[in-house]
Amino acid sequence: MYFPSKKDLWFGLIIWGFVVFLIAAYVFGGEPIGMQFITYNSIAGYILSVLIIGLLLWFWFGTGYKIEGGFIKIKFGPLTSKVKIADITKLSAAKNPLSAPALSIDRIEILYGKYGIALVSPKNRVQFIKTLLGESPGIEVDGALYK
Repeated sequence: MYFPSKKDLWFGLIIWGFVVFLIAAYVFGGEPIGMQFITYNSIAGYILSVLIIGLLLWFWFGTGYKIEGGFIKIKFGPLTSKVKIADITKLSAAKNPLSAPALSIDRIEILYGKYGIALVSPKNRVQFIKTLLGESPGIEVDGALYK
């Protein structure tokens, strides 16, 4: 089952704001009226800007979590990781702002193995937890996740 990431407004403002800024730099950055950007007349600048915009949009539209075959497949744009569900020991609520494959500050901290930690932010948190518990009923779940 696939669970898209919950998306906070401030993450959207950062990502979409940067995309709009890069596009505006080309639309309004030319002579004689605009600010002169180094990348404005540069082929390398165009390519770099397109790659940055593509990467940001890939993060925005390509972040989600798929539970299948005994694993959680975590996708964050071009980055992927897998967590074996049988190794998960605890799920708890987290507001950790550290870098994670999550587009919301409202996160679930997944503890697995001896020292493994993954932070995710599924849009449908309750269904995500129920699906994990269906695969491995022994997972300890913090009560704050249901609030």
